[in-house]
Amino acid sequence: MSETRAAMTVLRKAVPASAVAVIESLIERGSDRELNRINTLALAAKTGVSEDALISGFLHASRLGLFEMAWNVLCPGCGGVLDSKASLRSVDRNEYHCLLCALATNRRWMKWWR
Repeated sequence: MSETRAAMTVLRKAVPASAVAVIESLIERGSDRELNRINTLALAAKTGVSEDALISGFLHASRLGLFEMAWNVLCPGCGGVLDSKASLRSVDRNEYHCLLCALATNRRWMKWWR
């Protein structure tokens, strides 16, 4: 836990206090579900903290090792994760195809055809 305290001390110097308070509360009291796939924009709306401050806070926190950050490409149809990368720069395709949505479309078409 002392590593976490040291990282929080560094975070306090780089990020607005309101964002640090939200992040610290989440680390101390958050359930596993709350700590997985954090939507910073939704969290900002819920807590009343500025989006920019909270995004900056989580970016700094990930650099300090408090969080792991991944960029997920989501299907606009079903919301499934099509790809996951460690950096936004590594998301390299312009177009992704969802096999689940294609399967559902094919099944609907097959039912209509029969």
